[in-house]
Amino acid sequence: MSASVLAPWSPGPDGWNAAAAAHLWRRGGFGARPADLERALDEGLTRTMERLFAAENDVELRRAAEPLLASESLELLQAWWMALILAGGAPLRERMTLVWHDLFATSHDKVGDVRLMHAQNELLRREGLGDFRALLLAVARDPAMLVWLDGNSNRKGHPNENFAREVLELFALGIGNYGERDVQEAARAFTGWGSEGRAFAFRPEHHDEGEKLLFGRRGRFGGDEAIALVLEQPGCARHVARVLLENFVAPVAEPAWIDELAAALVRAEWNLERTLRVLLASELFFSPAARHARIAGPVELVATAVRALDAHVPPRRAARWTAQMGQALFRPPSVKGWDGGRAWIHSGTWIARHNALVALAAGRRDDAGPMRVELERLFPALEPGPLARDVLARLLPGSDDPVLLEALVTSARAAPEAPARACVAALLSAPEFHLF
Repeated sequence: MSASVLAPWSPGPDGWNAAAAAHLWRRGGFGARPADLERALDEGLTRTMERLFAAENDVELRRAAEPLLASESLELLQAWWMALILAGGAPLRERMTLVWHDLFATSHDKVGDVRLMHAQNELLRREGLGDFRALLLAVARDPAMLVWLDGNSNRKGHPNENFAREVLELFALGIGNYGERDVQEAARAFTGWGSEGRAFAFRPEHHDEGEKLLFGRRGRFGGDEAIALVLEQPGCARHVARVLLENFVAPVAEPAWIDELAAALVRAEWNLERTLRVLLASELFFSPAARHARIAGPVELVATAVRALDAHVPPRRAARWTAQMGQALFRPPSVKGWDGGRAWIHSGTWIARHNALVALAAGRRDDAGPMRVELERLFPALEPGPLARDVLARLLPGSDDPVLLEALVTSARAAPEAPARACVAALLSAPEFHLF
């Protein structure tokens, strides 16, 4: 690897292969359908990267949320977002929407308004690849966020620190980059910020106009000025860099990686798309340290499996599966979002993962509607050996684990009436498939 971990990756004649292309699609989106993977191998890294960044969601699918909102059904809203993810029209944009949903964690359980949750989701989608500074300010003024973090109760003389604390601790700086006095003074700066109906509202009569001392600066700061001061702190760029690295590279980012990506973010004037263009094309991103280094979250696991099999799954069912695995969209468990990593794997969630992926391989129908999974078309080989090799090559490109291959052969032999389904189910439920 070069001295700079963000140096552009030069794959050479054999480096750009199915394993590299699948890695890019898994991390930069939610996995590749067979046609996506074949086109990536034909077109090469540069053109595939352009497709990843240029892709847009289906307009009609985006608009389909409107009639659903009248139902006030969270389940339908979850299914709508899963439909966008499974469709794959804008994989990187949807990936970033999920990243920000986890960071700026807001739950319908407290907000209690499907329209507010949808509006926040659209905000994250709209701003998620733009200027982080604009994104942070927009999220800070978002009505769902202000309801979630008790903005309406933050008033002069009785500041509520919930919102200010999470902006500093979770959203922008991280522990160790602010003091308790900064939380108290930022809370005073945000007094008067709240919501009215489904809109942001500033109530001057509740705002503390007094002088504040925030990050060593004195002034009669309001909320916008407090956000600006947060963004000026050296820890802010590093915090954003850590979030990007943990989502796109490895669960534990090395300090040198963080420093280099933070510098790249500042050079890009906080533009997230430009920063990700550097990261996703880097030696670090394609290095052995980054490949299969993360335990897949439920949403990315389900979407990747569905897309790899070129299957059609009712979005409502896919959303139910992810909830059973511990990731219910629009319902993160706390202000910290989902813990991720090894927390995704315990006895209950592993059973849910196994059951969902086996049901996918079997194409089972339930009350959410029929699935279409044409495994015989994807894997026409009938003999256990060739079938197992084909399944392994397509669903886990680059793997040459003889133990895993033999396990697939054994599964195929044990089910002569449906060897492809048995073989695929065995691979999808193997731990190796859950490492992205």
